[in-house]
Amino acid sequence: MSPGRLGNQRGIALILALLMSFAIMAMVTGVLYVVSQSTQLSTAGKGYATAEEAADGAINVMKDAVNLTLWGEPVADVLPDVNCVDSAGNDLGYKLDTAILNQNSECTTTMNLGSTVLGGNFSAMVTIERLFSKALPGGRLEFARSAGGLSSTAIFFRISATVTGPNRTRAENSALYRFAG
Repeated sequence: MSPGRLGNQRGIALILALLMSFAIMAMVTGVLYVVSQSTQLSTAGKGYATAEEAADGAINVMKDAVNLTLWGEPVADVLPDVNCVDSAGNDLGYKLDTAILNQNSECTTTMNLGSTVLGGNFSAMVTIERLFSKALPGGRLEFARSAGGLSSTAIFFRISATVTGPNRTRAENSALYRFAG
């Protein structure tokens, strides 16, 4: 090899090592970014799933309140004394049992679901609306006649829950509930 040729290649190893180092650092930075973003998405997904479960639970609590009220049992075991409000938050002047017992009535109430088990304080705004009632035939097994031989009555309710939690977590759920008695 001639000395002139070696003199031209003296800095190429340093430049290649620097380029390789920058490429490796860029890949490591990319991997760390993806890992941090996936952790944030996982946390957000867990918060949403918790809010969704809380909305389902709030609807089930309201179903239990309907059952207890229509069976003549006290609702205080499931819910405290609930004042019904309209969508603007104005007190309607009646309680939950009145909304359950009267046709075409609606009740909105707020349940606080603060718990360390849920991972923070969640608040559920639950609306129950009694839609209509209908006499059911008594000849089939699923609509069997009540004890006195009278036809059963089905009462239909719409129950909606909107749950908000930490970090602006929000979930909504609604159900159509049929009470047959």
